[in-house]
Amino acid sequence: MVGEKNNSRSGIGFFIVLFVMIILGIVILKACKSSGKKAKVTQQESFSDSEEIKETQIVSQITQEQPKIVSGEDITGKVYFCRISEDDSQRMITAFRKISSDNSLQAALHKLLDGPTNAEESHDIITNIPEGTVLKDIKIDGETAFLDFSEEFELNSFGRDSMLLQLKQIVFTATEYSDIKQVQFLINGETRMYLGGDGVVIGKPLSRDDFS
Repeated sequence: MVGEKNNSRSGIGFFIVLFVMIILGIVILKACKSSGKKAKVTQQESFSDSEEIKETQIVSQITQEQPKIVSGEDITGKVYFCRISEDDSQRMITAFRKISSDNSLQAALHKLLDGPTNAEESHDIITNIPEGTVLKDIKIDGETAFLDFSEEFELNSFGRDSMLLQLKQIVFTATEYSDIKQVQFLINGETRMYLGGDGVVIGKPLSRDDFS
């Protein structure tokens, strides 16, 4: 009888130990899964932060201070492009370029016509100025810049909104320099009343206020 009781107790003890081990295993497994999820979330958050920092470095805002111009030295100048949003709308952004301080207006406009860099294009930054457009001449009369472009300037096939942004990019870039307040657009040395066939007026000087 004593042997049977001992065997019974041993069996019960074995099942108790087995049960405890199973419970402990479940607890450890859940803890590992939870730790894995936290590590994954942390990694995703770090990637998101990294992308935001990268974009901030590429897409600079207009609120930054205008650099001091020193004759004969390169300066950091502003040019204006557009960024495509998730809803396919566009908003104008500021990009920075190294330009010559001796003729900052002309240098900035040439950088603008060069278009966005590969890095900027990878962040959906574009220009609305038609490819192949050449700046043929610049004349300054008081606060007005007369900018003469080649015929490619008229070949915007993306409609009125794109044409308006095309003009806005140039006006905002030009009015960053040499106390220019407005731009008169010329095509091959001639004044046009309208740009393209959509009734965008360019027969008079345009200022930033014309795009507000």
